[in-house]
Amino acid sequence: MEKQKKSKYDTNPLDPDVARRADDAWGAKQKAKTETKERWDGEAPTKRYDSSIPFSYPSINVPPSYPPKPVGVAASASASVNAPSSKRAVPGLGLPENVTYALPYAPFFIGAVVSAVELVLTPRSETRARFHASQALVLHLAAIIISSLLNIVGDITGSGVGGKLFWAASTCFFIIAMIRVWRGEALHVAAADPLAQRLDDRIDPQKIHKKK
Repeated sequence: MEKQKKSKYDTNPLDPDVARRADDAWGAKQKAKTETKERWDGEAPTKRYDSSIPFSYPSINVPPSYPPKPVGVAASASASVNAPSSKRAVPGLGLPENVTYALPYAPFFIGAVVSAVELVLTPRSETRARFHASQALVLHLAAIIISSLLNIVGDITGSGVGGKLFWAASTCFFIIAMIRVWRGEALHVAAADPLAQRLDDRIDPQKIHKKK
């Protein structure tokens, strides 16, 4: 048997087939790795999240989708839950709810008188009516005080422009407030809460009726 001639670059004199076997083994591993990467195994204990997955997980930056708001009859029914009734009469006054809630916001200081009357006649069980009456009374008192101060300043300076502008602005505010409350829209002035609560506590219709 003739010996294979070795080149000067052969560094493995003991086993000349080591390089060939290493190349074959490396090629087999690369081929198996490629086949595994291209195959999607649904029962694998650890799944790879690549382009082969038929679904994707939503991003945390994308807001979730909510069901659409009710329209038509459902929307009107849900809106009418908090809307004041035009048929139900408020005890103590005999007026419909929408009228009872809206009258305290009448401009030209008429609402101030109506608010005081409602607080005297309306029982405590009618919380919404008493809330609007007490809040409107506070707003009317604030408007009267500010208007009086501006008129005094106008008399001193000889210019009543400030008082006239405030009177026009307050009148528009009370008209808009009266319309909104009559339609059942929310109207809450947080700055009036402390004094309105105090007026509601002080003017107790039960105590007034007992005194009579």
